[in-house]
Amino acid sequence: MVMLSTITALIFSVWWDSSASFAIHIALIAAVFAVLLSVILIISLYPGFRGRYRLDSENTTRSDQNWANDVSMRLSTPSAVIDGFNIIFANKAFLRELGMTGMRDLVTQMPLTNIVHPSSHAALTNFISQHDSHAESRQTLTVRLLYVDGTTVPAHISLSPLDVHGQSNLSLLQFTSTSQVQHETELEPEKFNFPLLLNNINQIIFLINVEQEIIYLNMAWESLTDYRTSETINKTLTNFIHPEDFLLVESRINALIQGKRQHVQTEARLIAKNGSSRWVEMRASRTSAHKGERSSIVGTLTDISHIKQIEAAQKQNRHSPLDMIITNVSCLVYRCKNDRNWTFEYVSDSCLEVTEYQSYELINSNTVTYMQLVYPEDRERIWEHVQEQIAKQRRFQMIYRILTRSNKTAG
Repeated sequence: MVMLSTITALIFSVWWDSSASFAIHIALIAAVFAVLLSVILIISLYPGFRGRYRLDSENTTRSDQNWANDVSMRLSTPSAVIDGFNIIFANKAFLRELGMTGMRDLVTQMPLTNIVHPSSHAALTNFISQHDSHAESRQTLTVRLLYVDGTTVPAHISLSPLDVHGQSNLSLLQFTSTSQVQHETELEPEKFNFPLLLNNINQIIFLINVEQEIIYLNMAWESLTDYRTSETINKTLTNFIHPEDFLLVESRINALIQGKRQHVQTEARLIAKNGSSRWVEMRASRTSAHKGERSSIVGTLTDISHIKQIEAAQKQNRHSPLDMIITNVSCLVYRCKNDRNWTFEYVSDSCLEVTEYQSYELINSNTVTYMQLVYPEDRERIWEHVQEQIAKQRRFQMIYRILTRSNKTAG
């Protein structure tokens, strides 16, 4: 209407002429009125049309995002929907792999760089920039991801455009850790019940994060210390170490976390819930192979209290004149019970040379007894002879064969 009114005014080339006819005057007035009316209608109707357009646009955007989230949620591999550098949705596998289960609200709108090691930021920026300029291609990149416990793990990430309604601002990010790739090629995890396996190991298995907090323990911990795992998780291991061994254990753990050492092995006393102490051997390693960076720790604690008791008894006996004589004799001196296994009660240090076993491995042992050292074909013969001589209260002397640790025969 505005255009028609303007054309009419241009054709007549006059806004008001007293010599013009009355019809022309009426036409000009109508044209001006039409222009004013059109302007008023546009001003009054524009906000409504603009709001409706904006609402339709927001609904379309929300629908597009829901569709993208649904794609990620249905994948069994770790995946997330990103908009530029921001994570707008992460599926359960993604959160579980990074140790962030139940933290989806915290991850939403988090910059992607928060879960990538700073050394990989430049490569990630270039990677996403190339993806934006080549939205049709699928690309991959190897970066070091930051897990919730502070460790870094190399992983392969890929970006796939989520082209919705002609827009490609949303992308699907997927990643697979290199350790997971190796594990899947060697084993079929579904065939193994790993929690059951770990909980049936007599050694304590532990996992410590970079803050020195315990984040995993198997059931052997409860058997040895009487502490429930639920009341131990998120506490430091040094809280349960004897005060005299505290500094030693803390320095070893710090050396591992800081990357100064790759493995440690030490002995310390563990304090149980009832206040008693147990000697344990700690063997621990870093979970990351990269030197100089902070890493979590995985390790074992083995009960060696029995060995320590034997060592203490032997150390005490060495001060006696008899033990000094026995120590200097180049033969194995022993004392055993007269049970069917002839369980050792005392073994001189020369047992290592004769049997290839340490003395603490033989004393009061249920696995390596005197009878088990005897050659199988000689066992019944010497048993009967010894019992006969004991019944007659006589001394006896025999020649027979034994088997060493390496299964060698000695006489």
